[in-house]
Amino acid sequence: MNENFSIYDNRLEINLDTFWQEVQEKISREMTAISFDVWIKTLEPVSLQQNTLVVSTPSASSKNVVLNNYKTLIEQKMQEVHPAINKLDVVISTEEELIKEESHATASVKVLETPTVSQDKKSMFNPKYTFDTFVVGSSNQFAVAAAKAVAENPGKNYNPLFIYGGVGLGKTHILHAIGNYIQQTHPELNVIYVTIEQFTNDLIASIQTGNNSSQSDFRKKYRTADVLIVDDIQFIINKTSVQEEFFHTFNELNQAGKQIIISSDKPPKEIYPLEERLRSRFEWGLLADIGYPSLETRIAILNKKAELERMNVSKDVITYIAESVTTNIREMESLLARAVFYAGLMGKSVVTIETAHEALKNYIVQQQADVGFEHILECVSKYFNINIKELTSRKRNKEIVSARQISMYLITEMLSMPLAAIGQIFGKDHATVLYAKNKIEEDMKKNKKLKIQVNDIKQMIAGK
Repeated sequence: MNENFSIYDNRLEINLDTFWQEVQEKISREMTAISFDVWIKTLEPVSLQQNTLVVSTPSASSKNVVLNNYKTLIEQKMQEVHPAINKLDVVISTEEELIKEESHATASVKVLETPTVSQDKKSMFNPKYTFDTFVVGSSNQFAVAAAKAVAENPGKNYNPLFIYGGVGLGKTHILHAIGNYIQQTHPELNVIYVTIEQFTNDLIASIQTGNNSSQSDFRKKYRTADVLIVDDIQFIINKTSVQEEFFHTFNELNQAGKQIIISSDKPPKEIYPLEERLRSRFEWGLLADIGYPSLETRIAILNKKAELERMNVSKDVITYIAESVTTNIREMESLLARAVFYAGLMGKSVVTIETAHEALKNYIVQQQADVGFEHILECVSKYFNINIKELTSRKRNKEIVSARQISMYLITEMLSMPLAAIGQIFGKDHATVLYAKNKIEEDMKKNKKLKIQVNDIKQMIAGK
């Protein structure tokens, strides 16, 4: 029997708060996190009347949802904590004080002091972002392998490691995974994670202070790192003093054999304007790109997200969302969370495809307007009556080359993809994509027919 309770004369003497916390903990394992937060976490224990637990809820509507959808589950978990408590009653908050007064004679409610627990210094890395929680597919396999190698032997392999890819593809997750792994396996190392914006702000603050001590502290902070992880390095452009400071920081760490890890939305040669001496140093080690995930990988990512967050989602919902967003994992996960939250508000324990359609009906339309490169290729293919495989092949027929260049131009215009990533679609390098983009732009100024063709295809892509 649980030590928090004793039974005598058909009455229970109980620590009500402790009992309810244990019940909530058991319930949380069988509900989505969002549904739990909306419907269960907001319930407040009021009293115990014989074998019935009374809880309060803020409104009549929420009371109905709890009684209609979660009463059986709550009562089941109550009995698991203590068999003698097997019935639930829900009241609205305005009734709470009256219930408390009436039940005072039959329930002794005590508040136990929670012992103070000393906490370690808070890590700068998100504990959810680990290698175990990152879904590996063909689009990111190389980058993850390189990241693991660096995490296992910082300063020994691939220095610097430069990871690049489009927005929302998991670069920050990988950086945090590296940091978490190193802190667990090499706690003696000084690991610093910083965005280039924070690095810039720290530099500005040290300069504005106007004394040598603050500038010395700034340099000591970054130049004594054993592992320096810098996110979003592309924002270093047009910041001459920041580039100068980072150049010297990079040099000092590199010469000392310290590990440097950098992320960007594009490879070094596409970061412009950037000092050539920095560009060359970024390319000293290993460049690892993250491409756009396949449908199978996107489905695996959503399944992993649902598993980690205890989301009860049907398979067709996962597929529906994975097919709707092709170029941004972060947005895809946001859609999933939105659908789960909506289902929770409706008092539904499972997200069905009907619920997802209702929850995302406005947002999916917007997402479809932000098309992926597959849709652009499909529209170009239909317009010129050329097979998609021919568009992405090495065939040099005049018609195919022209359609291919238009495809490259449209992708660069309509999607925020690195040129190198676009080149991979066609088996070309970034220079070829840049040439095609510039050529179509110039030709449209002189060729009215080409301009009409490009505009027609844009209308097709937008579904107009």
